Amino acid sequence: MSIVFQPYTAPVGPLLLAARGDTLVGVELAADEAHLQADLRRRFKGEPVAPGVVSHRIICALDAYFAGDLAAVDAVEVDTGGTPFHRQVWAALRRIPAGQTTTYGALARALGRPTASRAVGMANGRNPVAIVVPCHRVIGSDGSLTGYAGGLPMKRWLLEHELAIEAPRPPLARP
Repeated sequence: MSIVFQPYTAPVGPLLLAARGDTLVGVELAADEAHLQADLRRRFKGEPVAPGVVSHRIICALDAYFAGDLAAVDAVEVDTGGTPFHRQVWAALRRIPAGQTTTYGALARALGRPTASRAVGMANGRNPVAIVVPCHRVIGSDGSLTGYAGGLPMKRWLLEHELAIEAPRPPLARP
């Protein structure tokens, strides 16, 4: 089966989605088609990659997520490729519920690798199926928002959408 990709307009900005049937294999946050195609060809050597229509099931799940049904993407099947360690990290990310965050160190400890927080961070940064594999839910040990492929404003938007962090409030007007 071939891999198809298509643009997807999300409230956080334009994305590119890639899928093989009902399995999501890529989410390009910057909507950079050349980058997405190169990544897919590297991860899925020999499989044809072309523009096409991504599964209705995947599109509906993302539509529902952005409409407020935060669990809608939990049922989306993904194929991330990656090393065994990367896949272990990405599977752990999917177990972080919407509305919650964790740190790189806590994730490393949960994986039984307490000294591997940098390796966890590297795997997090290589996540090819962002949003559905919620790498945005990992924050710094001091509670700060740390790197995100889509940029920190997108990470903040996703966490606010999931109510994992409070949206900034405008200053109170003084009488």
